[in-house]
Amino acid sequence: MTVRVRFFAYFRELFGGKDRALNLPDGASVGEALELLCDSPARRAEIFDGGRPRPHIVVMISGAGLPPATGAATPLREGDVLAVFPMMGGG
Repeated sequence: MTVRVRFFAYFRELFGGKDRALNLPDGASVGEALELLCDSPARRAEIFDGGRPRPHIVVMISGAGLPPATGAATPLREGDVLAVFPMMGGG
């Protein structure tokens, strides 16, 4: 299946663009998509901490936040759009 991944803020530089198509096996999870995207030590260090996504990473599926019950184990479907960005603050 194919999902589109969109990157925001400094993740655009880290991942080399604002979006990319990602081919995954049917039923792949958000975590598996992130694992595939993190194909360099710099990317892995920015996204993961001890094998789990860092708490300041925000991932949305087609405009909705990850369900708290499943988090990164949430399965993806054909055509989903993942948005990946650092938590923003300010005021």
